[in-house]
Parts: sequence; structure tokens; C-alpha cells
Amino acid sequence: MSMIRTHGAIVLRPTPFQEGGLIVSFLTEHGERLVGLAKGAKKPTAKWVSAFEPLGLVRVSFFGKEQVEVRRITRCELQHSPLTLGHLASNLVVACLADLFDRVAREGTEDDRLFRLLSACARTLKTQPDRAMNVLAYAEHWLLHCLGVLPHPRLCGHCGRDDTPLVMLSSDSGWRCSACTPMDPEEAFPPGVREHLKALRLASAEAAPDAEGTEAARTVTQLLRQRLLDELGGRLGSYEVLHRMLA
Repeated sequence: MSMIRTHGAIVLRPTPFQEGGLIVSFLTEHGERLVGLAKGAKKPTAKWVSAFEPLGLVRVSFFGKEQVEVRRITRCELQHSPLTLGHLASNLVVACLADLFDRVAREGTEDDRLFRLLSACARTLKTQPDRAMNVLAYAEHWLLHCLGVLPHPRLCGHCGRDDTPLVMLSSDSGWRCSACTPMDPEEAFPPGVREHLKALRLASAEAAPDAEGTEAARTVTQLLRQRLLDELGGRLGSYEVLHRMLA
């Protein structure tokens, strides 16, 4: 039986559809990805012309059967948008986060950690747009944890020590330390990697550590970003635009 369901949600990706419509993906407050069709949303007279901005927090109503993959959107009210007029880096990061969560979230699977994480990042981008790159690195770190592919850095995965510098991340035993893993200094992590990873774990999105402030921070940011993109199947278009515009 068809019915109307209303959700608190975050807009992920709006995709143009026929006759001025949009296919829009959302992350619901329960952490599930839902997709809806907004007929005529791109027309100048549309009642919800600004409701589908990426990372916008909305109240959205869907009409359709529970098993249908794409339901019809009957109402969408924008409550908050992280987009900041004239701030290029923050708005580019909005696009990256929308792409990431659109890939990670799943239809039929609820994970409210995703909604809490994306909500916190969106709020921070609105209030602190100059810290956009720190917010992106923070989100990438926690998405890897949500996916279950990033080991805890407190202990070396090989020898179990917690008091020695980390020098590499291996695919079989996780983080490895200098006590059990001889490395060429040119290939080993710089000092401070363990400390930066701890800061990422303990901070809120609003206080996310500087992603580029030290050599250790730059190493962690690049490593985790590449691991996440590899996990999601390669580069995303939004990241290519980010790198090109901010290079």
C-alpha cells in the first residue's frame, strides 16, 4: 500500500531528471540513504527551488510503496544550509562530503552515526568556514571507522606497544611502530602521527585538528584520504574539483 512518510534528513546528491525534475538522495536521521523524485523542482516557479542544496537539513515527505526504490517527494522544507556565500573552500568541501556520504550510506541499512557525523560537519562548515579542510579530514577519518577498515592507533598491531612512534599502516596488521618495524627514515611516518590520530579521535568536528599544520598531520590526512577513496572505488569528481580549484 502506498503511504506518505516524513523524515528529518540531509540532502546528499540532486541529479537532473526529465521535464525539470530532480532525483535526490538523502541521508535520513536514522542514517539510511533514501532516494526520491521531485517533479518540476528545477522550474523557476517551483515551490522548493532552494530546498535541495547539498548538505541542507530538511524535513522531507515521500509518497510511495515501502519497497519502491525511488519514491515521489511531496514536500521538502529547508531548515539549515551549510553553504556560505563567497567562501570557495567551504562550498567545495560541502560537495565532497555529499559525495562521500552518498557512497557510504545504504538503502535499507540504518547507521545513525553517519547522520550525527554529517550534521556536526555541516554545522561547523556554516559557523567556521575557514576550517573547511580540517572538517573534511575529520569526516574522512570517522567514515573509515564507520566502515570498519581503520584500526585503532593506540597499540601497534604487531607488537602491542603504545609508547613508540608509528611508522606505517599495513594491510594485515594495521598500524606498525618503530620498535618492531625497521624502516628507511625516508619511508617511515614523521614523528607525531600517533598524537595526531589521537587528536582526531578525541576532538569534536568544531575542534577538529589542523589537517595541514604539521608534517605528521599532512601525512595522516593524505594517507586516510587515499584509503577512503580506494575503499569507495577511486577518485570522486568533487575531489578533483577541490584539488584543481585550491591547488
